[in-house]
Amino acid sequence: MPEGQEQARRLAKALADGRYGPVSRLVSSPMRRATQTAGFARESLSLELALDPRLVELSHGWPAYGIAEAYTDRRLLLDHMNAGRLGDNTFDVDRFRARVVDGIEALTDRDDDSATVIVCHGGVVNAYLSHVIGAPKTFFVDPFYTSVSRVLALPGGYREVLSLNEIDHLR
Repeated sequence: MPEGQEQARRLAKALADGRYGPVSRLVSSPMRRATQTAGFARESLSLELALDPRLVELSHGWPAYGIAEAYTDRRLLLDHMNAGRLGDNTFDVDRFRARVVDGIEALTDRDDDSATVIVCHGGVVNAYLSHVIGAPKTFFVDPFYTSVSRVLALPGGYREVLSLNEIDHLR
């Protein structure tokens, strides 16, 4: 089994075992790698998978994939991303962050105690978590593949980061 699929399988098992708490809803970016990862979780949790285009990565539609991996200097990567560029591509950081925040807030704005698993991408994780913690820069971390970041979302808009970049399920 390829490494990415093994990571997705381990994440799905951890979710099904309740390692990160009970899960009542599963939502994914419609991009291929996210839906593949979410597919493992869908099977192990026996939940329907909803797709939300607001969760697509900032590189969606670019002609080349894996541009971030070409950076050997992590600080330079984050500096470039916060300046709205990645390789030869440019993007509007504020617009990307607003799309992600609007999307995730719509998914978490519920009156019940449901726990939603959102399968997405590193840029999406950065955009939302930077919003929650009030960071001046949108991009501040390079999340591991299939890592878990947890946010407590309470009625009235209260948000609290409970964890960032958890990978215990990969060990």
